Amino acid sequence: MKYLSIVTAIGAGICGLIAAYYWYNSSLIEYGPDWDFEPVVEEAKNMGQFAAIMKAAKKSSNLNKRAALWTAATVFLSAVSAIASAYL
Repeated sequence: MKYLSIVTAIGAGICGLIAAYYWYNSSLIEYGPDWDFEPVVEEAKNMGQFAAIMKAAKKSSNLNKRAALWTAATVFLSAVSAIASAYL
């Protein structure tokens, strides 16, 4: 049964690396309006900036959600590994 502990520990390590990958990609998101020319009207500039920020925030939050789920899997597998190594 010590193999269960080893396999779940390896799984936890892999899940942790995947979570770190998603969080790293979330930190790299840049924002900026995607217009061909900059508007002259100040309100249009502000709306373009706001839309770009909202788009980047949504993309970042989706990546953070995935990372949080992978982290939960990491914690679960780590707990299973610790229990398996202690009791089996």
